[in-house]
Amino acid sequence: MTRSLLGAAALLLSACAATPVPDLAPTDVPDGWQGPVTTEATVWPERNWWDRFGDTELSTLIEQVRANNLDLANNRRNLRAAQLTLREAGFNLLPTPVLSISTGATYGVTRNNGVTIESGPNTPTRANFSLSYNDILSKPLTYERATADYDARIAQLMDLSLNTLGTASSTYFQLLLTRDKIAAAQQNVANAEAIGAIAQARVNAGVAVPIEALQQQIAIQRERANLSSLRQSELSARASLALLLGRGVQDFDVSGQTLTTMTVPTVQPGLPAELLLRRPSLVQAEANLRGATASVDVSRLKLLPQISLTGSAGASSTKLLDFVSTPTLLADVSASLAQTLLDNGQRLRNIEQARIQLENSLSSYRKAVLAAFNEIEVLLRNIQLLEQLGHVAAENLNAAEESFRIAQARYREGVIDYQSVLNAQNTLFSTRNSYLDNKLQRLNAMISLYQALGGGWQAGTEPGI
Repeated sequence: MTRSLLGAAALLLSACAATPVPDLAPTDVPDGWQGPVTTEATVWPERNWWDRFGDTELSTLIEQVRANNLDLANNRRNLRAAQLTLREAGFNLLPTPVLSISTGATYGVTRNNGVTIESGPNTPTRANFSLSYNDILSKPLTYERATADYDARIAQLMDLSLNTLGTASSTYFQLLLTRDKIAAAQQNVANAEAIGAIAQARVNAGVAVPIEALQQQIAIQRERANLSSLRQSELSARASLALLLGRGVQDFDVSGQTLTTMTVPTVQPGLPAELLLRRPSLVQAEANLRGATASVDVSRLKLLPQISLTGSAGASSTKLLDFVSTPTLLADVSASLAQTLLDNGQRLRNIEQARIQLENSLSSYRKAVLAAFNEIEVLLRNIQLLEQLGHVAAENLNAAEESFRIAQARYREGVIDYQSVLNAQNTLFSTRNSYLDNKLQRLNAMISLYQALGGGWQAGTEPGI
């Protein structure tokens, strides 16, 4: 009987072949990058990509974020929970064992040649061990679906971790930029006050109208207000960075004061196909696709009879000593088939819903892949453009500083009017801010590229969050 049922199970399983995981379209993955890749050697990001910026304080802060960030702590706990869930799914692949031992008083009545003989009471000891394996066909597919879900959870947690570390780096850069702008604003105030002193001296000497001094006083107050606003922004950036470290802002500070010494690293991504195993969001989408494929097969198996196997073995004795030495042994193996005959088409509807979900998962995967490749192409071009603009910004800053120096000297000598020196002053202020903004944009663009390339992680490796 058991052999017949197992043979039937094999035939049923072969008739319900596994659904293959859908592939991406041939045009979804490009052969190479169109963006500028300046070297032949490909260098994917390392797991400690933040060290490439050449700032020891940034590296120290990132390690502190990894150790103390509250969101990352939640990620680690969620990962442990996912591991327990997968382990439980693995145990479900095994038969369910049950061991029971019981004792109880019994009485016996026999007849011998018409004479009734009563015996007892006695206390036999019984032990029974059974193994049950229910729903044989669907358990492997259910485990496959659980494995895909676990892989998706790991990828999701890695994506959250990468975003947290990227945010911490960007916040640190923003803090240093604000301090650079505070230093520039202090210099702007000093320059405005110097021009104001010259304007007042010219008014006092009768060679200029009072409106020049009044307008410059307005400019001085504007720059002082800007300086106060920047100091408030510096506090806000410090508070954001402190929160990422799991600390309060009251006793938190960083020693860095400027972005000018920060290195802008270079990254040369490898073949685009490698990105499918390096970027957490793509690994997660692929795992969701595998899970949806397994769900289709699980739904299809509901059309087949459910096969269950049960095996049991028992021992009994009226005396405990005999139970240990020479018990009476019994064994039994049985198998069963269970088939739902009428469900009003529910199983067919479940299959159709699972297939629709599979098609949606494939579309989501393709969309994630296309978006990832497009993002990297844009970032590569953007990094090249920002580098070019950085050179222009540096040249413009040198020119603006020299122009202001000349205008200030010529105004002191009375060669040019106040409006000319005011224009030179405003140009210097805006050019200085543009130069600083470009440096921050270049650094943030590199953070975005590190994130887009997966931050040095690969599927199948330890999460390391």
